[in-house]
Amino acid sequence: MVLKIGGDMLALDAAIRQQIEKEGSKLMERFSDELSEAQFNIQEEFDPLRGHRVRCELSAKLGSGQQMVMRETRKLPNEAITGVFDAAHQALRRLRRQRLSALAPSTAPVVAGAQIAR
Repeated sequence: MVLKIGGDMLALDAAIRQQIEKEGSKLMERFSDELSEAQFNIQEEFDPLRGHRVRCELSAKLGSGQQMVMRETRKLPNEAITGVFDAAHQALRRLRRQRLSALAPSTAPVVAGAQIAR
C-alpha cells in the first residue's frame, strides 16, 4: 500500500511529516489486507470564530472497492493527525467486524429444554 502525503508546505515540517509516516505505517501494518491506497492532506485554515486551525484529511481506497474519508480539525497539528488516524482505526475495525460476521456461518437456534431420563 502507498501513503501519499500532501498539503501546505508550511504545515509539513519534519516532525509533522514523521508523525504522519509513523501513524500511517501503523495503520498499514494493522489493516494491510483491507487498504489498497491512502492519501493524507494537511492544511492550515483560518476560522473567524476559532482562529487558526489545522485540518487533516485521510482518504483511503479499500480492497472491497469502497472509499473511506476521515477529517479532523484542531488547534494543534499533532492532535489533528492523531484524531484522524484514530478515527480511521475505529472505522476499519468496524468494517472488519462486519465483514467477518457476514462470512461466519449462521447457526441453528438451540431449543432450550431438559429431558428427564426414565
